[in-house]
Amino acid sequence: MTVIRAVEIDLVDTLAVQVDDLPAHGSRPRGTLRRNAGSLETVETLRFSDMGYVDENHVPYVPIVTQAFDLDRGISLTSDALGGTSSFGSVTLINDGSLDALVASRTNDHLPVRILSGRKTLDRDRGIWRDPKRADLQPVFAGLGTLWQAGRRTLTVPLLGALSWLDVTMTGRIYGGTGRLDGDANVSGRVMPTLRGTACNITPVLIDAVNYVYQVSDAPAEISALYEGGFAGGIAFSGLVADLYAQSPAPGTYQIQRGGNGTWIRLGTRPVYGITVDAVGSFPSGAAPQNVLDILRMMLLEDFILPETYIDAQWPAQSPLAPWRAGWFWDGTETVTGQDVVRTLLSGLAISIVPTRSGTLRPILLESVDDLAASTLTLDTNVITEIEPVSLDASLSPPTWRWRMGWQHNFTVQTAGSGLHPQAPADRQAFIAMADRNAVWSDASLRMRWRVPNDPTPIVTALASSEDAQSVANSHGQLWGAYRTLWAITIPVDLSWQVDLGDTVWIQAPVPGLSNGCLGVIVAEHVRGGDATATLQILTLWTVPQDMDDGDFGPDIM
Repeated sequence: MTVIRAVEIDLVDTLAVQVDDLPAHGSRPRGTLRRNAGSLETVETLRFSDMGYVDENHVPYVPIVTQAFDLDRGISLTSDALGGTSSFGSVTLINDGSLDALVASRTNDHLPVRILSGRKTLDRDRGIWRDPKRADLQPVFAGLGTLWQAGRRTLTVPLLGALSWLDVTMTGRIYGGTGRLDGDANVSGRVMPTLRGTACNITPVLIDAVNYVYQVSDAPAEISALYEGGFAGGIAFSGLVADLYAQSPAPGTYQIQRGGNGTWIRLGTRPVYGITVDAVGSFPSGAAPQNVLDILRMMLLEDFILPETYIDAQWPAQSPLAPWRAGWFWDGTETVTGQDVVRTLLSGLAISIVPTRSGTLRPILLESVDDLAASTLTLDTNVITEIEPVSLDASLSPPTWRWRMGWQHNFTVQTAGSGLHPQAPADRQAFIAMADRNAVWSDASLRMRWRVPNDPTPIVTALASSEDAQSVANSHGQLWGAYRTLWAITIPVDLSWQVDLGDTVWIQAPVPGLSNGCLGVIVAEHVRGGDATATLQILTLWTVPQDMDDGDFGPDIM
């Protein structure tokens, strides 16, 4: 059998003119809608291969791939960025001039690229190699190709992971400055604020300084408390209204207007101190998830218009992977991309959004595992061609003796002074004077066993409760409070395609710590075009103790 690589590149033309048969002018009333809507874009798929390939529908894959792909993917392993993911690579094609027109005339940035692999089989009776069906090709990589790099006789397509779909900015509405809910001249051109999930002590945006109107979110939100200078008893709630401008609230009160296009409050009198609120934000569609992964999933779909086909089946609408209540507030003063939102909501949680080989996005949780049934692949001396240790980041090795996880982030820090209401209670003043409170896991024995154990700085999270923050801190302590090793293991490339980032594997090799066997998680992958092997970086999770008595046959890893 002969291994082949197939490459598919989608060229999307969003400005294509659809030529079709239209009735002549005057043959139908002016303004009448067409029965069949025209396409807003066209998609042309370029197909290439390294060994030559024709699928079952007689579609050829031109054999001009000289370097099938170079690929580097990995999960960030640092104490302050647990959960980050990166993917880089490239495909190189022979260009005899036939691709020059595409390079010059077509947009080629952030377009879908798929790399597949299969095997030709020899038909001995006819003496020919038979190509596999397109459906039988195995996905190796699916992501995006960025700006093509044309050489004298080559064309290189740099590759990005599917997570690069999230390089786009949030689709927020912008104030026009025409007055009322469109904002006054002070906020003209500014993006409306966004509140998703639970947020504490946020400062709403003043959009009408004359009528004391503030906007809390661009979607429905439940306001649980309103404070003036940290005091909640000074301005009373006087009800929900359909139109804030129909009637001014009574002095000393405030009203709320809420709908699918936003949430606003209007005060009856001019405030003396700064206005802040505690609130829980929903989505314009009315969806109101509370858990961190559910909020993130809905933001990708609604706020960044990510097609649902790119959400992996392992990421359901109600995810049990991280049942932690969370939320965040963006006031519209900064440009926010999907990548920013992923980093903000998942900061410190050891959750990564991983692009799979088929191009979908799925979350994985990095945690200590000692369940042998979790292993998806066995790597031993039969398949390992090389194994080398890799240094962990200095922030995680030696082990950490303390983790401090923030919770209930305070979006408006207010210290004692002229900015606080004189009636603000002491406990409220203490609360709003700090940005975060911390849940702590610690093991003082590690300070005696290691001369310089790690002590990461407190991590800001989007978590809303101390119980959830404590659960995350304990999980970090269980994983990183022990000595962990990282290994670069080289195996046949075909075998590496059977697993993905975040998968748990069983390792057994004649090196210290692995001779009895060990559970590990794949945290990185390195592939070079033309090589018959791939290198996986695997973090050890649980090692069989040297003195474990497993009888005559060793541990039962099945």
